[in-house]
This record gives sequence, structure tokens and C-alpha cells, in this order.
Amino acid sequence: MKSMFTTVASYHDPIEAHIACGRLRAEGIEAHVADDQLAVANWEWRLAVGGTRLRVAEVDAERARGVLRELEAGGYSLDTGTHADPALHPPPLESWSSRIAWAALMLFSIPLPWRRRASDDVVRDA
Repeated sequence: MKSMFTTVASYHDPIEAHIACGRLRAEGIEAHVADDQLAVANWEWRLAVGGTRLRVAEVDAERARGVLRELEAGGYSLDTGTHADPALHPPPLESWSSRIAWAALMLFSIPLPWRRRASDDVVRDA
């Protein structure tokens, strides 16, 4: 006999629902996101249909709610101090010439070339 699916959470943002669904799948719980296409195509209907629903099998519902509570509490967040090595951070991509080129494109529809900094050509070893 196939088990029935039940809604364990409802989200206004379909992306947030997919993130939670991925966490449940990583825990071994079969989960599905319902009404996500409707929420993207007709964003003003999100509240009318109850948002984007996260559904799991009835037998896994209580375990899924526990995982979602831990997710909301920040139990799966990354430690911010683990990547302290500055060589692992991406180089800055903004320069004054790129900002001027972007402003000219947005304001006047004129594409301008911009120069990259000399340090942008350096390949960093990780």
C-alpha cells in the first residue's frame, strides 16, 4: 500500500521550499514541493493558494518536522570561521572603470570597454 503525502510546511518563497526539500532529501526523507510553478508564474496568488507546500509521506512527517525545526533554528548553518585563509576568498571584481562603464550602459545605452586591474590576471593557488 502506498503511503499518502501530507504537508509539513508552507513557504511564501518557492526557493526556500526547495532548499528545505533538499535538506529533507539529504536526511533520507522523500519530499516533494507542490505549487512552486504556480507561485512563480502567478506570484500574486501565493497567499491565495497557501504558498508553496512541502509534502512528505505520512510515516515521515514527524521526523521531517523535526528536521525543519532544526533547519529554522540554524542547526545546519556553516561556521563562519572555517574559511579564514585569505587566499580562498574571491578577488574583488569592481573597479572604477567597470562602474563607469556600467553607469554609461544603464544611463545612456552606450557600452564602454573597461580595463581590468593588473592583479586580476594573477591566478591564485588554492
